[in-house]
Amino acid sequence: MGILREEEYMALTSRIKFPRGFDRDLKLVLASLACRRVVMGFLEVVRAIYFAFLGLSPAQIGILFMIPIALGAVRSILFGLLADRYGSKIFIVIGNVFSTLRLVIYIFSKEYWMLALAQAIGAFGEGGGPGQPSVSALITDKTSPEVRTHVFSTLAFTNAAAATLGSMMAGLPVLFEKKLNIGTISSYGLLFWIGVIFSSLATFLVIPIKEKRSKEEMGRKARGLLPKKSWGVIGKFSLVRCIGGLGFGMISPLLPLYFYMKFSTGPEILGPFYAVSRFISMFSYLFIDKIVSIMGEVGSIVMSRLVSLVGILLLPIAPNYYVGGALIVLFRTILLFTMPVRQSFITLIVDPSESASAVGISNTARMAVRSVAPAVAGYMFEGISLNLPFFLGGMLVGLNALLYHVFFGRKEVSSSRTNNS
Repeated sequence: MGILREEEYMALTSRIKFPRGFDRDLKLVLASLACRRVVMGFLEVVRAIYFAFLGLSPAQIGILFMIPIALGAVRSILFGLLADRYGSKIFIVIGNVFSTLRLVIYIFSKEYWMLALAQAIGAFGEGGGPGQPSVSALITDKTSPEVRTHVFSTLAFTNAAAATLGSMMAGLPVLFEKKLNIGTISSYGLLFWIGVIFSSLATFLVIPIKEKRSKEEMGRKARGLLPKKSWGVIGKFSLVRCIGGLGFGMISPLLPLYFYMKFSTGPEILGPFYAVSRFISMFSYLFIDKIVSIMGEVGSIVMSRLVSLVGILLLPIAPNYYVGGALIVLFRTILLFTMPVRQSFITLIVDPSESASAVGISNTARMAVRSVAPAVAGYMFEGISLNLPFFLGGMLVGLNALLYHVFFGRKEVSSSRTNNS
């Protein structure tokens, strides 16, 4: 595939109506993120189960999930600090390339140390959402505060649509195995090849993007790497995200493995549940502006955490995978619903010139703490109890909701908006 020329791009997008706030570059970002989200959609479902098919124990799988989270913390702050000073585009491209290399290693090697290497390389792949530092910085540069939440919501909508497709694709290995008469591991390899195609396309779509800030301006900002104006807000936001990251890290990464171990369900069963949660959240994004206008950013986030907490605590007592799947839909839909609110929120409460740094630092703090969670949960799965991670994680999610309320009340948000308008 070649890169679209300007006239070809304009002819293509002239038939598509985009919401307010979207220029040419943000449309390319939208398409690139959608391609990435297709891959993330099926990896979220199949990866832990694929590792189990390779004969790895829950503790080994937990360590494999710990690696990208821990190294991702380094990537998040590194890319965040540098994106504010040298531009976002190069780091988005680098991240896409690393994500593609991860899939290639999955295809060609089944050795544990190579899988660990793939996870490490993938950790430096820029995450597939607008909440990542480089993407957040690009969005901040190209939008005003008045339309920013709307832009984040639109990107969340298209990402959810793409992730829904990806979740449904999680069942393809079973189809490949039956129709092509190949082994289980080989069938997953074909799915990973599809991921390579989507990930490569995501890279090509980013290349035509033009940076808004001049090289001179970025060069001036390069004189100081650390943010100077927003440390207090960044510190509180990072603490809140640490608690939430640890709680959700006990649950989300190994959730497919939990269902596989407890109910013997494969990705062909779990994929539709994940897809339904994405599909519902996709349409819920249409109402975010209205809900935020009623409850505020903080109120919306706290509400989502508390409802998610109910789903988390009920999961261990689910009698079968039908009930468990319904709880997955509840837990994930409510959690995904306010994701664009949180992503936009941090850009509203810090100085615009430090938005990528703020996202990078808070992501780093969150991921550094969260990195231990999958390994701990895997050990609990194997040696203590399948249910214990849910109860511990639920307690931390409840604390996360409380800290959002304590640190970021309506008064602070409204004042930050005034300062940034």
